[in-house]
Amino acid sequence: MKFTIALQLALLLVCSTPICASPPPLELPPGSVQRRSLPVNSNILHNAAHLLPRVPDDSAGPFSAAEEGGHGGRRTLRTTPAQRRTYRIAHGTIMAVAFAVGFPMGAIFLRTLPRPWHVYVHIGTQVFSTCLAFTGLGLGVWLGLNTRYLDYAHTIIGMAVVASLVIQPVLGVIHHSIYKKKQMPTWWGFAHRWFGRVILIVGIVNGGLGLLLAENTRAGEIVYGAVAGVVGLVWLVVVVLWLRQLKKVGYQAAKTEPS
Repeated sequence: MKFTIALQLALLLVCSTPICASPPPLELPPGSVQRRSLPVNSNILHNAAHLLPRVPDDSAGPFSAAEEGGHGGRRTLRTTPAQRRTYRIAHGTIMAVAFAVGFPMGAIFLRTLPRPWHVYVHIGTQVFSTCLAFTGLGLGVWLGLNTRYLDYAHTIIGMAVVASLVIQPVLGVIHHSIYKKKQMPTWWGFAHRWFGRVILIVGIVNGGLGLLLAENTRAGEIVYGAVAGVVGLVWLVVVVLWLRQLKKVGYQAAKTEPS
């Protein structure tokens, strides 16, 4: 077998020079010796092509995301599965802390801490949670470019939610500036509260979608659901008690509303 391959390579080297240097082929009669010899040369070229080294396919290998369940297309960055797993864990942890713990606790602090520290702690907690959210967004985009998940519902919702965090503090600042002058509730404060509640709920639900997309362990899903459920329940109780207090005291309590 090895002798046959060596012989074919030798014939290929011998035949390649006359073929490349020869003038354009002439029309040969059907029974000529030259016409019968052409299939032999084509077989030599065909067999020799299998001996040439193959160019590695960039869509598979240690730097590939081909095993990831994306929507097709090659990844745009060279990464290893270990790197993608590390960034996936970091993304999920940061986003869970921001939306399942940070933002709800910021709202709880505003209703439970004494004045005037309740406003400062609320602002500090929400700013810190917003920074975490944008950091998680950066990791999420990095993962999307490597695992082809940028067009999934979790990714699209996540980018919309984090982008909404830019609007939320603007509403709060406008409300606070008007409230300091008039000492009464504003529509800006109403929009700030309910817009924040919508962002919070959608963000927590989207975290669950992210766990499903990443095929997380059952334990991880239980921990996330338990933490989000407990903090969300405490936040809901605080909001209900605050609303009952406003209804009981009346308009005077509403006038002294901190946010």
